[in-house]
Amino acid sequence: MSTCQDVEEHSGGNSWRAARMDENLTEDEFYAGPLRGVLGKLARIKVLQNIQTLVLDELASVTHDLISDIVLGPEYNVRILSVRRCLNLNHSKLQQLLRHICRPSRPEGTPRLQGIYVFTQPAPINQQTSDSSFLASGVTGSQGVQLGAAAVPHGEPGVSGIDPWYAPSGQVITLGHAQRSSWEETLMACKGIISFDAVLCTHMHADMAPVLHVASRDYLTENKAGIPPLATIALGPSGCAGCGRPPAGAPVWGESDPSEFPLLWPPPSSGRVVDAVRPPLRLGENGEALPQRLIVSCTWCLTNRHCESCHRWWCADCYNPTVSKKLSDLERLSRAGLSYLPSREELDNGATSGERGDHIKVFNRLCVQYCLVDEWMVGAGGGGMWG
Repeated sequence: MSTCQDVEEHSGGNSWRAARMDENLTEDEFYAGPLRGVLGKLARIKVLQNIQTLVLDELASVTHDLISDIVLGPEYNVRILSVRRCLNLNHSKLQQLLRHICRPSRPEGTPRLQGIYVFTQPAPINQQTSDSSFLASGVTGSQGVQLGAAAVPHGEPGVSGIDPWYAPSGQVITLGHAQRSSWEETLMACKGIISFDAVLCTHMHADMAPVLHVASRDYLTENKAGIPPLATIALGPSGCAGCGRPPAGAPVWGESDPSEFPLLWPPPSSGRVVDAVRPPLRLGENGEALPQRLIVSCTWCLTNRHCESCHRWWCADCYNPTVSKKLSDLERLSRAGLSYLPSREELDNGATSGERGDHIKVFNRLCVQYCLVDEWMVGAGGGGMWG
């Protein structure tokens, strides 16, 4: 069974290089040559125009010039494209290309491309489906042929049972997590035209704007003010740990526009974006279907209000890290060799001593009530740390 890379070498890669090495090649032409050889053979046997889903993850032959051919060339009909972790792909040029094909003055009926995977990480090869449709050799002569697309029904549970975007997974993508990303303007320009395997932090951003941490507010003001960051953290469907409320306007499947949702993996065999963004079914305890809501955030919206272990988070109404905190909490949590924490009753119901200020909910990126306490109790050998 051949992988994409094997097919690249045995279906035109080596012969292309042998024929062209004596010519003056650009860097993009050199790298893209082997894959162009494969695609050229598919064109000659009348297969290429039937390919609607093209998966090119981690291939060294993927360059900006090749993507331009796929997106703009009349011989292609690719609707969903995956180019994750392609070493020789220039992301700045790719962003320019995507903004160009989504420009307001674009020709009617364009672009053909409707979805592109760039941000999520490809699974290791031993974790991918063993179905041959994941391989470039899995090309058939039937209508709507897919190159590299998965044949498993979309929305079927993976190893974890729930797609990371719809579980309390924490950080889902790396790009844009620690600093602003150059992709943010591209997602804005392509909104409603091309979908990505990422979304912008719009709903949480609007909800948290009045109570952003000072450092977060300063950073976002100095770096592309007015442009939402990438949402890199998935919080699951449960809402605020205090009141259960989701961010205002957080998209709900079946009620919100499909463009509000990220592409999920694997790409659908249908080649339709609506199937690529369709969330997995969410069931209640009695087996009834529950509304599937997408709650995601950038890292700046959740500063000091999100537990990085259990991924509980608090809305602006339930917790504002910028207001004064109880002096006793600060002293207890900051002191080395802790021997006392607020009781669970205090944390649940508020202090009974009349001391002013709110209880601290997050300390050292862990929630005080659950994860921090459990960690310290384990460290104390189960001896107990409650006063």
